Amino acid sequence: MSLYNLQRPKTFDAVFGQDDAVALFKAVLKQPIAERPKVFMLCGTFGCGKTTLATIFARSIGCNPDGMDFHVIDASKDRSIENIRNVTDKMGAFPMSSKAEARVFVFDECHSLLKPAAEALLKKCEDVPPATYIFFCTTEPESMGKALKSRCKIVVINPMTLKALYQNLKYVADNIGLEISDEDLQTIAKNSDNSARVSLQILENYKLNGGNVGKAIAMNAGGGEKLVADTYKLCQAIINKNAGWELAVDFCRVYSGQTEQVRRAILGYLRNCILNSKSKQERTRFTALIECFIEPHFHAQDAGLVYQLACAWDLK
Repeated sequence: MSLYNLQRPKTFDAVFGQDDAVALFKAVLKQPIAERPKVFMLCGTFGCGKTTLATIFARSIGCNPDGMDFHVIDASKDRSIENIRNVTDKMGAFPMSSKAEARVFVFDECHSLLKPAAEALLKKCEDVPPATYIFFCTTEPESMGKALKSRCKIVVINPMTLKALYQNLKYVADNIGLEISDEDLQTIAKNSDNSARVSLQILENYKLNGGNVGKAIAMNAGGGEKLVADTYKLCQAIINKNAGWELAVDFCRVYSGQTEQVRRAILGYLRNCILNSKSKQERTRFTALIECFIEPHFHAQDAGLVYQLACAWDLK
């Protein structure tokens, strides 16, 4: 199991950087059961702790995340009306465990639900069955229908600040007995895209690579040394304009399905180019190239990377 999953916080007090969300959930839990909101929509960027907070809430009401009363539905895969109806049929049944106050249903990436599936959830969210809590987790709240959102308690999960990332990294490093300098912890935090998940992935690489922070960051950004090396060659070709478009075509075929890792590796390379630049003209060009890759493409996937490469390749 990955370090991120092994060291996922188990209590609200162990959560860093989400003071407002934690305070809200603690206040909800102090309310009488009959007066609590039962449907929540957690909105925030990837890796900021949405499902973690839902899991902690479940623990707080005696619902074991590894047991039969806790259900996580990956809406990017199980998004059809048939799958959602199978899930809603389970709502309302009392928990299997005598320790659990209720069953908990977490719809991860809920913006991926097909429209009929989302509509099928409306009635359940309006009249929530007894002994049931529902969590919708999304990186794209603007994609959610107004009717469904109006039935939810909206909880904004903020991107992790550098201070919160550092605190969490320090806490985890101490927990696993990893010796690491404050400087390296700060470096990892700065290269984590404001994501707790990414920061712990880099920390795990750091441990596996014998304490080489540069290599740990590169490995996480590129998903492997070969991808990093090939991406850097591609960047050099873009900058120097010393290769044909065929190089980019071949690259995209080889690394199909790894578009986000490639994009972040490119950004890392161009960042170093700016830091090492010697003239305003160089910095202007590198800045323009960074702008070509600044937007993530979780939905466009391979097409998004091809589009970004084409924009960079044709940049004058």
